[in-house]
Amino acid sequence: MRRLKIFWILLVLMLLVLLKQGYSEEKDSVKIIQIKNGINYFDINNDGIKDLIISADFLTPIGGNIYTAYSFYLNHEIENQKHFSYIPIEVADGEGSEANIYTYTKVGGCGNDMSKEETNISGLRLIKFKNGIYLIYTEKKCNENKNTFTDKCPFSVVIYQYDNEDRAFAIKKKSQTKEMYCDADEVLKKDLIIKSIKSIK
Repeated sequence: MRRLKIFWILLVLMLLVLLKQGYSEEKDSVKIIQIKNGINYFDINNDGIKDLIISADFLTPIGGNIYTAYSFYLNHEIENQKHFSYIPIEVADGEGSEANIYTYTKVGGCGNDMSKEETNISGLRLIKFKNGIYLIYTEKKCNENKNTFTDKCPFSVVIYQYDNEDRAFAIKKKSQTKEMYCDADEVLKKDLIIKSIKSIK
């Protein structure tokens, strides 16, 4: 009887360890890239060659607005010469595709934290989850009674997945958060990103 009890205790402990390990592996299978201003390198099409990502900020002279443009390029060879071809990004509101995707930041804080230097009205992350490559774009959506820069509002979330056949980022899902947030970075936390990507499986 005592041996049986020890066996069950050991079995439960082993199951707990395996569950924890599986959860840890799932967390580790997610790689989140916050694209820096300038030139970035990342293997987008899983061919073992790092592709090119260009990010550039430009400021408006009045109002403290910062816009960031992102473009993605596949690195491959044509007739033994290195060649970069841009990756089209499906348009979220409309038809067709674009060569760039833009985010928008306003100088100054939001909500109770007015000490913050900048508030991200929209944001973008490049994600490697298991064998897929994704872009997650989020943008603040305030109604007419709210101030986009100082109030908490829902955010729209668009998930793109890289398609190896079409060599493009295609929209997989569009949604809107139920919760209110001040800054796009709050929406682009690791646990929320994992939850968003899992929802399209």
